[in-house]
Amino acid sequence: MRKSVIIILAFLLMFTLVGCGTNTASQDQNNSQDQGKNQEEQIKMLSLGTHGVGSIVNTMGTGLATVLSSGLSMEVKAIATTGPVEWLPMLNTNEMDLGVLSNWDAQMGREGKSSYDPISGGKGFPLMLITSGHRSINSLLVAEDSGIRKASEVKGKRYVGTIAGSPGITAQGNAFLANQGLTSKDVKMITVPKIGDAVKSLIEGRADVAQVSQGMGVTAELDSIKGARFLSMDNSPEAVRRTQEAYPCEIVKVSPAKGLVGIKEETYMMSYPFYLAGREGLPESMVYNIVKVLWDKNKDLNAINKNLEDWTPENFIDKNFTIPYHPGAVKFYKEKGLWTAEMEQRQQQLLSK
Repeated sequence: MRKSVIIILAFLLMFTLVGCGTNTASQDQNNSQDQGKNQEEQIKMLSLGTHGVGSIVNTMGTGLATVLSSGLSMEVKAIATTGPVEWLPMLNTNEMDLGVLSNWDAQMGREGKSSYDPISGGKGFPLMLITSGHRSINSLLVAEDSGIRKASEVKGKRYVGTIAGSPGITAQGNAFLANQGLTSKDVKMITVPKIGDAVKSLIEGRADVAQVSQGMGVTAELDSIKGARFLSMDNSPEAVRRTQEAYPCEIVKVSPAKGLVGIKEETYMMSYPFYLAGREGLPESMVYNIVKVLWDKNKDLNAINKNLEDWTPENFIDKNFTIPYHPGAVKFYKEKGLWTAEMEQRQQQLLSK
């Protein structure tokens, strides 16, 4: 009899402990959700860092902020800066929440490398990917009357390859040289303060070659005065490997078409994505809603500016992403069936860095 009572008491104790454990786990989950909700409610406005006024990045950032403000329960304000070198440190103090930057700047900024090493103490900044978007198309640009027709002919020429304060664009300049098996020692390197000044130096005859994006307004100015020509990159496997070692990109073929200034023939050019990224500390639910608004209001976004026309759901996922996606974005993409096993593997690799 006594033994039976002991057994019954033991079972009662076990069920009580299991029940307590279940209630505790449930309570922890509820607490976590409440905490995230409280954090989101405390944020009244989101700041979105861009490059300077008049730049393509500023145009994209302003458009993204406009659409997000119309769909979220808070204002999203685009803040013009000199670029990621200025606004990435502001993530640490919560003065900046979001930002638009290239995949290279995102990687170097998070890992604390290149120009982001000294300003982060080598630790990098708490940056995570939300969506990929605009694909920039770049190559070497010359004046039509320069006589230069091949990228290999830039050796020994005056080359605008360094943009002060823009380490990402400067890295591209080195990548174009690497594509041809050259280095900065093989050209007469010229530094300018802004990317627009690179084309102006061709107009004014102060340089022979500049590396710029297709579609810049100042390129049309060069075309009207001297004629503009983009040079084709080497798309051989070895040349592509050299290029990608210097800059994360693809080499794509661009054919002549109306409105494509400087494309005189089939031309191989560099393509890389711009990201909308945010600080790690943003609540998961908030980032989820950011992606959802851009997904649902995509037509509104595309209508703002031609540089936002390719900021579409099809481009939100960059399979070669250089920084890990924010958990809120991952949740959204999983619901849409876009998050693959390969992406999860890459995500874990990047998180382990």
